[in-house]
Parts: sequence; structure tokens; C-alpha cells
Amino acid sequence: MDTSETPIHHRSATEQAAMIAAREISSRELLDLDVERIERLDGPVNAVVTLDLERARAAADAADAATAAGTSTGALHGVPIT
Repeated sequence: MDTSETPIHHRSATEQAAMIAAREISSRELLDLDVERIERLDGPVNAVVTLDLERARAAADAADAATAAGTSTGALHGVPIT
């Protein structure tokens, strides 16, 4: 199955992690896409009641630094999770 046309937010966490590992997208970029989607769509749903963006951005930056250094924290390395 070709997922190249599948929007990133519809891809599985393992697919997103593989993209981060392959440096197709950074953890910070993925986080920013998720935050934009939350801000745009969550109002009426109210599924995400608290955002800790400062800590999330720090974690994404740390994951990107680890990726650049060739290390990983596990199977979902760098994938933003609520």
C-alpha cells in the first residue's frame, strides 16, 4: 500500500516514527502540525483539554537532537503523544 499521498495525521504512530528516523520530517515539525490541527479542530470537540506546549516543544527538540546524533528512545521515538 502506497502511503505517500496519505496525510501525515492519518498515518500510524509507527509510520510517523519511521519518517522521523529517516529524517523525512522532524519531531518538532510533526508536533507543530499536530498543534495546528488541535487549534483548528478541537474547539467544539474539546478532546485536548490541556496543552503543555513548552514541555512538548522541549521534548521534540530533544528527540530531534537524539535523531541527529544517531540515537533513539524506542519504537515511537519523536512522535508527539497526548
